[in-house]
Amino acid sequence: MNRLATFATVTALLLTPAMVTAQSSAVGFGVSGGLSVPTGDLGDAVDAGYSIAGHVFLKPASMTSVRFRGDVSYSGFDYKNIDASYRSLGFVGNALLDLSTSGGVKPYVLGGLGAFNGKRSTQLGSAAVVSTSSTDVGIQVGGGLTFQLSGFSTFFELKYVNVFTDGNSAGYLPITFGIRF
Repeated sequence: MNRLATFATVTALLLTPAMVTAQSSAVGFGVSGGLSVPTGDLGDAVDAGYSIAGHVFLKPASMTSVRFRGDVSYSGFDYKNIDASYRSLGFVGNALLDLSTSGGVKPYVLGGLGAFNGKRSTQLGSAAVVSTSSTDVGIQVGGGLTFQLSGFSTFFELKYVNVFTDGNSAGYLPITFGIRF
């Protein structure tokens, strides 16, 4: 079975509980952005970059401390010693586990599986750009803190993203701040 079929199967299995209880669920949207620190092989080649994301939240009424979140993320990095850049466009399904339900600051942990398109672009001379890209399966794990405000909430999050590419892995740590509507 190829990677795309495996990804689709696992995603469907993970999202089935959310779809079954969607009729009695709260849905929210959010955006986030911040610093992205490369690690491992990627960290040897590129400088720290940035990460931005859009989120769709789903809170099934029947699950008190479990939420689901879909992410569309974009992270960009510049290479250290050459005129080149690396970007990663990700589509990830996450499960979030709230660790506390009382107080103004609520910690949570998250884990997710998704597809990431990584693209390296190199500037050759004044006009030519050479690009290579691949789409691979990746995971993200991490945690954060939610701060409830009047009418919306904010969150601070640190997670580790690892994309399984042929031969290497592209890992990075997005440190982001977000708003949920």
